[in-house]
Amino acid sequence: MDAHSELELLITVVVGAQDEASARAACEDLVRRVGGRVVTVGDCSDEEPGCWSLTMSRGTGETGWHVAALSRVVRNFLRELGPGYARHRVACAPPTAWSVVDDPELVGELVPAGERLLIEAWSEEPEDAPDHQESTVDN
Repeated sequence: MDAHSELELLITVVVGAQDEASARAACEDLVRRVGGRVVTVGDCSDEEPGCWSLTMSRGTGETGWHVAALSRVVRNFLRELGPGYARHRVACAPPTAWSVVDDPELVGELVPAGERLLIEAWSEEPEDAPDHQESTVDN
């Protein structure tokens, strides 16, 4: 990926579900709402019974590999979800930026039985990029 390549956004939803089909069904409206494409569904019930995760991907329209672009993509997505999401912190350590929404009541408004969201923006840094230090960016 070069400096002009589009950043990828990965959205992982942790949801209370009985099986893969019910996890997909619970997340169907969110996938459609954000224009995502399901990339993986996993059983995480070894950590918590009845727990499944669904990860979707979507393009962002943003390019670059630096802290500002990465964190902007995550922040903009949080705002897109609604005002309750925009207050969550964004952390960045290129080639990724992320935010975790660990609020079952808020996530449950988007996904029935939803428990947590992990939003990640990914980029591949150019080989000649300077070293970066981890940064936490407030909204």
